[in-house]
Amino acid sequence: MRTTIKSLAELKRLASNGGIEVSILLAGEAIRSTKLIDYNPASRKWRIENYIDGSTTTHLSYTNIEEAIKKNALITEDI
Repeated sequence: MRTTIKSLAELKRLASNGGIEVSILLAGEAIRSTKLIDYNPASRKWRIENYIDGSTTTHLSYTNIEEAIKKNALITEDI
């Protein structure tokens, strides 16, 4: 079932239980940018893996995830 992630707090909650696969919908949902996101609440650290090229980052600010949340374009099918 497809679920839109509506806030950063919701993403933190979902990603803190072993990670969550999410997609950013682009070009009117014609394209997806899929990522595996893990959040560690104890250290407040992120781990974001981009499936398209296998790259990873620990900086949420290096991604367009927060913008996608604002545009209701961050989804998951994991829950």
